[in-house]
Amino acid sequence: MTRKDRIRKVFDATGELMPDDKTYRRFALSFLNRLISLDIGKGDVSAFPENVYGVPVEAFIIAKSPAIVAGLAETTMFLKEFYLTAETKFRNGDAISQGEKLLKIKGNVKDILAVERTILNVLQRLSGIATATKEYTERVAGTDCFVVTTRKTLWGMLDKSAVQHGGGFSHRLGLYDAAMLKENHLAALRNSGQPNAIRDSIQEIARRYPRLRFIEIEVRSENEFREIVNSFKSIETPMPKVIMFDHFQPAAIIPIVDELDRQNLRDEIFLEASGNVTLETISDYAKSGVDVISVGALTHSVKSADFSLLFSTDINPSKNAF
Repeated sequence: MTRKDRIRKVFDATGELMPDDKTYRRFALSFLNRLISLDIGKGDVSAFPENVYGVPVEAFIIAKSPAIVAGLAETTMFLKEFYLTAETKFRNGDAISQGEKLLKIKGNVKDILAVERTILNVLQRLSGIATATKEYTERVAGTDCFVVTTRKTLWGMLDKSAVQHGGGFSHRLGLYDAAMLKENHLAALRNSGQPNAIRDSIQEIARRYPRLRFIEIEVRSENEFREIVNSFKSIETPMPKVIMFDHFQPAAIIPIVDELDRQNLRDEIFLEASGNVTLETISDYAKSGVDVISVGALTHSVKSADFSLLFSTDINPSKNAF
């Protein structure tokens, strides 16, 4: 197995972020139902008189700008629960061009209007995440480095699923599937009065949770890096070990990676870069020798894709083919 394959195995949780996975499916449907219930409340007070809004109609969701599609399978599942039928030629991860029809929906006018804003919000946000991720992954093409998301999400597993459709990985799904000792964990351990607190913490985590996907420690300086390397060297763990460079410049990472190579430790420790990574800097980080680069901007401040929903009567008949 190549190093790149091993990195993929550690950080790729694709199988757990698909509608076929029962846990993910329950989360997605529960989340979307919560969104719609908050929106509808006691009922849509705008949809009267009833005889106008109770007639069947076709509606289309149309891309107003190019995007990478995400949230589509989840939206289709959700629409079925509202007795609305949905047709599409696209799948999550596909590219859609401006003006193309993403989804055709059939049902009563009132029912479609009730879900319109919710499904647009979902498709726009998740497709925006996938589109941004695609931009970042294209900047690291040709390297052995991967782009991963963080836990800086609004919508948890939905956001992380959207990242994978843009070509990124999910990193941790939550606090339960991988261990990560960050700044505040390390401060608590160092202030505990126990001289071997960090090493003991790593050892106990590995003993209690041997099936974790990985155990990771954040470092903010070369000295901290060497401290964690020494702790990792002294402990055998059943899961992979990862060190995260927090707010390091790419040029500062290169000699540290070389140092790890000289100690013949490169194969047993994976490396991550994190902290204010941008489209302009990610290529330099990828060339520094790290294995993954985490980008919080993929989910915490992403620009949504631009979609709209129109009834078929509002669309030019010559463009109504689907």
